Amino acid sequence: MLKILRYTFILILITSCGYSPIYSNLNKKNINIKIETVNGNKNVNKLITQKLSRYQNENSEKVHNIKIDSNYEKLILAKNTAGNATNFRLKIKVKFTVTTNDNSKDYKFTEKFDMKKGGTIFEEEKYENSIINDMTSIIIQRFISQLQVE
Repeated sequence: MLKILRYTFILILITSCGYSPIYSNLNKKNINIKIETVNGNKNVNKLITQKLSRYQNENSEKVHNIKIDSNYEKLILAKNTAGNATNFRLKIKVKFTVTTNDNSKDYKFTEKFDMKKGGTIFEEEKYENSIINDMTSIIIQRFISQLQVE
């Protein structure tokens, strides 16, 4: 009986205090993003432009002109006794330069992930591509949330 009362009290507090999830505003798409230039790694840039194309709303008042500069690195962290790489660090750095109404601001994001060598080259490349896709999604979420705050 005490548990039910406790959970009911917590539920009432959460629903009446104006709680909303952090990323709930990402789906509103009330911004217009226009990509001007793209420099850096082709695969990362392709993923970024695909994910940013969802945020092109022609009805929005503000137009954000964006220049993208990306960098992708695959570093060797460890080698076995034969000298073959066993662990890697994947690192993506993206710099967004946003110009809105003659105001320019830079946003820099870095994501890194440590991975072990796969069984085959095909499996390793497939896993690496999925990690790159996930890291670019995280960068885009952080970037869009920063744009919507301002």
